[in-house]
Amino acid sequence: MARTSVRLVGIGLVVGLGLTACGSDGGPKKSELTKSEIVSTTPEGTEAVDSIVWGLPTGEPTSVDPIVSGATSEMTVSPNLCENLLRVEPDFSVQPALATSAEWADDTTFVIDLRDDVTFWDGSPLTADDVVYSLQRTADPKGPSFWSGAFRYVTSIEKTGDLQVTLAFSQPDAQFKYGLAGPGGGIVQQAFATKAGPAFGTAQGGVMCTGPYEFVRWNTGESIEVKAYPDYWDGAPKVGEVTFKFVGDAATLTSALRAGEIDGAYDLPVSTAVALEKADSGTVYRGFSTQSLSFGPTSTEGFGADPRVREALNLAIDKKGLISTVLRGLGTIQKTFTAPLAWSGDSEASTYQDGYDALPANDSPDLERAKELVQEAGADGAKLVMAIPAGGATESQAATVVQAAAKEIGIDLQLKTMQPTEFSELFYNPEKRAGVDFVCTIGFQEVPGGLYYAPEFATPTGLYNWSQYDNPEVTALLEEARTTTDPAVTAEKFVEAQAIFAPDNLQVTLAGMNVLLYLGDGLSGSPASISYIASPWAASLGGTE
Repeated sequence: MARTSVRLVGIGLVVGLGLTACGSDGGPKKSELTKSEIVSTTPEGTEAVDSIVWGLPTGEPTSVDPIVSGATSEMTVSPNLCENLLRVEPDFSVQPALATSAEWADDTTFVIDLRDDVTFWDGSPLTADDVVYSLQRTADPKGPSFWSGAFRYVTSIEKTGDLQVTLAFSQPDAQFKYGLAGPGGGIVQQAFATKAGPAFGTAQGGVMCTGPYEFVRWNTGESIEVKAYPDYWDGAPKVGEVTFKFVGDAATLTSALRAGEIDGAYDLPVSTAVALEKADSGTVYRGFSTQSLSFGPTSTEGFGADPRVREALNLAIDKKGLISTVLRGLGTIQKTFTAPLAWSGDSEASTYQDGYDALPANDSPDLERAKELVQEAGADGAKLVMAIPAGGATESQAATVVQAAAKEIGIDLQLKTMQPTEFSELFYNPEKRAGVDFVCTIGFQEVPGGLYYAPEFATPTGLYNWSQYDNPEVTALLEEARTTTDPAVTAEKFVEAQAIFAPDNLQVTLAGMNVLLYLGDGLSGSPASISYIASPWAASLGGTE
């Protein structure tokens, strides 16, 4: 993928450990939510609802154009407007959507067949021309698209029938189909997008798509309003109008949800989820997720680029304690940056899982070995800098835990707080990474596939391989995994590569994180898993008796 999505945190989410509920020992008390079942979806909502207000805890989106949707606010709104060719289901499997079929005809030919009953909000039919335009726009490496890397092996995109599009490839691409279930497969109306130009997807330009909700109004700094599209091909939504409210402050969000001023929200801050776990105004759900809390190197120079130093930090951190205190128990030990949910719907899931299970857990601190590695690297007394986003309570608290662990093994780790816009630029502008050794962030994977993350961190051309990690064997294995249409070969080669690069801690994974969803009383039906980030989840919402 061209872009690993990074959760960009809105201003005002800082909730220090001192503000959390405390146990008898004075430390943060584990949330009662840890006793709840982790689920993929919520009970069906069957009744019509006139309107709801939905909170966006990470603030105002930058666009609702699918090709520039990358942070959680954009990706909570956009899939309800501009659908993808394929759909990620709550169990993280991929199913047809605008495309009835999207399959390899041979090793270098990929054929997409479209539904014949899809219309845009203006009533005009979806055509193969719209799909060709949308995919070419996404694939353009010189355009604004975040997802052009998904099309790296595509040599042509052509209309081959009234409802058929065919892509030619220079070689097979095992991850490509999964990409069509995310923003890389988002479809827009050619005529509208061409006329809107650079304003497409903005507050001024709007969008024209086929999704269950129609863009109505963007109130800058406040909200986005959408309304149900009655002729939606998959059935008219039960909720008539949705107002997406920008709420960047955790305390404000908590109060509004408790009071019923906001009816629901994904991506709850941990403090909000804990505060609402016993509220009589609604329900907090824990969902399956690909989200992970981690930190990684930002430079080819300095000790942060040394795998021994990263392994030392990995061994020094009490991850169980971090999950208990920072995440209040609402997370899991995760062995590497690709979460098991990523392959759960794959035909070769057992191969992926066996490879993952064979990785060392590193779930208990080993300070002696960590100190030895620091000495071997000559890093005793080294001063390193870790960037964290202003307002990112979870990142800030996690970085403080890492800082304390670093001190125990002889490393002076300083934390550098960056404003959200500057922090987001750090991921794409090398100048912003100057003077920084590590960045701590929450990342997620919006579509299935073991190959989504790995090449971006573990190959020389990877977008996030800032330390220029270069292991020829890993590169060759990942290339073999991707350039085949045989899922068994993909799984086998990926597992071999993972066994080599995982110990090098290209990202030091601190924890896997649950999706935290709140639904007010009388509202249900939306997915609880991370699938919401790439699917028209609001179409599933409805009222309950």
